[in-house]
Amino acid sequence: MQALVEKFGTPLAPDPGVDQGDPFLVEVPPATDGPARYLVFVSGPGLPVYGSHNLIQWRKLGASLRSDSDAWTWAPSVTHLPGLDRPWVMLYSRALGTGEVDGHREHRIRRADSVGPGGPYVDSGEVLTADLDFAIDPDVRLRPDGTAVLTFATDYVDEEPYGTGLAEAPLDAELRRITGPVIQVARARADWQVYEPTRFMPWKAIAGVHWDAGDTVRWLTMEGPVALLSPAGVPTLLYAGGNFAGFYGIGILRREGGTWVDTSPTPADCLLAPDPEHGVYGPGHCSVLDTDGGQLLCFHFRTSPDAPRQFGILPLRWGADDRPYCPVDSADT
Repeated sequence: MQALVEKFGTPLAPDPGVDQGDPFLVEVPPATDGPARYLVFVSGPGLPVYGSHNLIQWRKLGASLRSDSDAWTWAPSVTHLPGLDRPWVMLYSRALGTGEVDGHREHRIRRADSVGPGGPYVDSGEVLTADLDFAIDPDVRLRPDGTAVLTFATDYVDEEPYGTGLAEAPLDAELRRITGPVIQVARARADWQVYEPTRFMPWKAIAGVHWDAGDTVRWLTMEGPVALLSPAGVPTLLYAGGNFAGFYGIGILRREGGTWVDTSPTPADCLLAPDPEHGVYGPGHCSVLDTDGGQLLCFHFRTSPDAPRQFGILPLRWGADDRPYCPVDSADT
């Protein structure tokens, strides 16, 4: 764990010119044949996967998703379901196409599966969010009773503030379909969560907004959810807020009195925020892995404001106030 902290600000799998956004960390069961003990899946063509035996030395294994489509694919989330013939299940989102317009249009959360942990994953045909015009960043939480909950990001444009926020819905046991209503979890409202103050989105229908007349909207973003349970048993969600290409950070939501409360109204309240002193810019979109040695947070960041995103890993700890934190100095471990 201390070695990971010492690597803070240094990409674990430096891949010059290659973006490693939205990393998802998986530990492969000891008795399972696979290319490595740990895997990290990232966004991009074919959803690249990296492997490691010790969390420090990593190598690129190639594409994890077999697909004939060149449409943008984002944010893979991998779950192991031992009872299935193809027990490794990946949820991910796919857009209508590529580019600034079609790459952001009609993102749907889809399902793929594989015999082995590293792939190849093959789309199994299910579109879990067919009724939504935009859905990304799936996170699956398996409950002790065998049921599953999907938390994801979607757009809210019924009223201001406009933007991407979080939602959740129940899933069937094989992660093939949503089995109940989609419920709003949280909407982005804080100033640091602004994606773009004058965003032009001609592909998005918003009542009263006339793109052909040059209208723009103030767009906020809360995405990349990770569902956790605190040591005191409080439902907790980590999320990424802001603009992934600019100011970006990881915030914290807690379920208090039946309501989700954003406990990160400012960057100072975030789990991780830009930290130029350590060479970390735009940290965000994390996943959390439970291990025998404690929880690990895998996240992407930039080594400079214009660098491609790379992934890093830190221990995830819980303080006396029942809030999560990440040590960024060896003395904190």
